[in-house]
Amino acid sequence: MKKLYTLSLILISAIGFSQPVLTAFVDGPCPGGLPKVCEIYAKGTVDFTQFSAQNQTNANVAWGAAVDLSSFGTRTNEFVYIILTNGNLPVATTEFPMIVAGNSFESGVMNLNGDDRLRIINTSSEAVIDQFGVSDIDGTGTTWEWLDTYAKRNNSTGPDGGFVEANWTFAPINTLDTAGTCLTVPGPQVQTIVNLGSFTLSLNKNTIAGLKVYPNPVGNGIVYISTDINAEKSIQIYDILGKQVLNKVTTAESINVANLKSGVYIMKITEEGNTSSRKLVIK
Repeated sequence: MKKLYTLSLILISAIGFSQPVLTAFVDGPCPGGLPKVCEIYAKGTVDFTQFSAQNQTNANVAWGAAVDLSSFGTRTNEFVYIILTNGNLPVATTEFPMIVAGNSFESGVMNLNGDDRLRIINTSSEAVIDQFGVSDIDGTGTTWEWLDTYAKRNNSTGPDGGFVEANWTFAPINTLDTAGTCLTVPGPQVQTIVNLGSFTLSLNKNTIAGLKVYPNPVGNGIVYISTDINAEKSIQIYDILGKQVLNKVTTAESINVANLKSGVYIMKITEEGNTSSRKLVIK
């Protein structure tokens, strides 16, 4: 029993607190649509040599070639930035003073627009760690389009193995059209509007009120999840190696885990911006 308890603590630490989280996207107002920025938060101590980023543009249904994130090294509770096109860094550092060469890199491969998607994967297993945008869908005209505007992850959410729109806030399209010190008639610095670097992730607050996961251990392949409000939930389950084995968004009060082998798992549940983790034992 002691070994099982210790393993559970290790899993919660590794899965709940040590992963990269996508926290903001900016499609800027300067010539060429600059600065284009993706903000990532290192949740806990993250070894970025384990991770890559992929894009999916326009109406494409294939995810683009992975871009290695190793240059970020190991970061602890820190923001890093992908500058989403070459030659963009001087504009980005002007409009966002917190972006410097030491916490960012430029990528022409990651050249995104407001209808595109991006995800972070584990390079070796190709498991999706976090994703922004609906797979295989051109974002034009969607509720998550970020053309000439910005999107920010809601505090205390993520990472999500699939896109969870409820965990994001989107400024209206064209919000940034008159911003930017780069304009012929200079506007306000973009940072004063977007406020990058503001994402927070409380470890002790914003847990799901009244959360119950039962039966546990699970003997018949069905696990029930109830909360005080029973709203739509994002549910991810991870095995003892940290591999995601289930990912779904549902309003149902039960999920089928019959396909999972007997063993110990960690279930992460997100509901209306609040997240809790539970050890799950399957017989």
